[in-house]
Amino acid sequence: MIRKIGVLGISLLCFAAIISCEKDFSDIGSSVVNNTKFETGEILLDVEITPVDISSVRADNIVTPTNEYWLGVYKNDNYKSIESSFVSQLLYSSPIKTEDIKPAINTGEIDSVFVLDKVILKLPYTATNIGKESDGKPKFRLDSVLGNPEIPTSVKVYRNGTYLNTLNPSNPAVSNDFESNATYIESELLNEDAVFTFKPSPKDTMLILTRNISNGNTYKDTIKLDNKAPFLSVPLNMTRMKELFWDKLQDTEFSSFEAFNDYFRGLIVKSEGTNGAMVPLNILGSSSSATLDFYFTITTFEKKDGQASLALKDTLARTLSFPLSGMRNSIYKMSPKVTPTPTNNFTIQGTAGNAATVKILDNVKLQELKANNWLVNDASLTFYINQNINTDKNILPQRLFLYQNIDNGSGGLTPTQITDAYKEAALFGGNIELTDDDKPEKYNFRITDYISDLLDGTTNDISPLTLKVYNNPTDNATINNVLDVNVKTYNWNPRGVTLLDGNETANTTKRAVLKISYSKEK
Repeated sequence: MIRKIGVLGISLLCFAAIISCEKDFSDIGSSVVNNTKFETGEILLDVEITPVDISSVRADNIVTPTNEYWLGVYKNDNYKSIESSFVSQLLYSSPIKTEDIKPAINTGEIDSVFVLDKVILKLPYTATNIGKESDGKPKFRLDSVLGNPEIPTSVKVYRNGTYLNTLNPSNPAVSNDFESNATYIESELLNEDAVFTFKPSPKDTMLILTRNISNGNTYKDTIKLDNKAPFLSVPLNMTRMKELFWDKLQDTEFSSFEAFNDYFRGLIVKSEGTNGAMVPLNILGSSSSATLDFYFTITTFEKKDGQASLALKDTLARTLSFPLSGMRNSIYKMSPKVTPTPTNNFTIQGTAGNAATVKILDNVKLQELKANNWLVNDASLTFYINQNINTDKNILPQRLFLYQNIDNGSGGLTPTQITDAYKEAALFGGNIELTDDDKPEKYNFRITDYISDLLDGTTNDISPLTLKVYNNPTDNATINNVLDVNVKTYNWNPRGVTLLDGNETANTTKRAVLKISYSKEK
């Protein structure tokens, strides 16, 4: 009889086995080491690895909030190159009051002139405050920059011409979905500079504008707009944005949320190039959210002594902001890897990169193991990293994920959590493990429950497992204390790693292998 037990230390497992099988021991009062009824052992089983090319992943936020949006270009010859972009609606909640913003000249004692100074798309970086600069201002570190930040990366901002519908047009009773390779209508380029590029920097914490103050003459007033975190600022064509927004604020296009989203369907923020840097953006941050900002100045004058001539009274700096909100989708343009994967290796890469199927048992082997009547103490599946290719732990996936594609009986496969992922979540593993000298070494999964279920007949499904880059939090089986065994297809983690396959001749002790530790009655 096969008994399924949790993943514990071997000595504790043997002790538990003694208690649960008391009748089988003649020396129950002695230590486990002196037990003469059971013996322990382990077996290594070869695994078969098949690379899987991922064409796309789900990329919208309709059902599941997306935590990270990347922008830029990432080139690593060993993996697919990525041009990461996104499309987003803008938030517009209520009509804007004429007296607050509409350019006008009052007829009373005070006259006001409204002047649009600049239109900026502000995209905050994901950054960590690490102290203060010498002048006392906050000092930041950009998080998770991939690629070469010294190479300028092209960014183009387009008016989106595709209506972003949350409901499926062919069946409005169900939610819509967008893949990472979806195409969108680029209605018109909105950049002030058509060849705009950026280099991500933690020092990008202010924007210098020129304010226009007019009373017949032009005065220059340069101000600094400090922000709580570093951000990318993309200047947009002021003439065109004035026509699209500023001059229409009191028209029907801005009369309601629905009318606005039909009139202006959002922005496509598109990166282009063959090399550069890719950074995650803090689009969801409340204190420093991504916004389309209209900077303008209100200059007020007053009649002096009731005369027709006007005297400058005051200047007010103002900003009208449209947060990037509503529907938002990531776009991943992938290009083939430059350097072929070495023989007896395979690559795992997030986003629309690569996964792998891992076949660990066939029916013949399963029946052979069942006949042994083992008590499964531990089962682990280990994948070693190619340390000649992967030398920097910081750019590797910090965690991989393992699940199973199960036949759903309708001609398709349902990505499903294996039992250890939620029954033994704390011990399931998949995190990167380092050598004593801090080099990336391996990823290890504990799949004791899964193997025990197979050997005791709880399940007979030996469909191959799938190995991919872990995506947080969508790959978690339990979210907010709710269990969902269906694995979602989201992935916004662009990192890649090269692993050794199961070939013993080529990879010897570092081959991919399943190890089963067991106890057996003598």
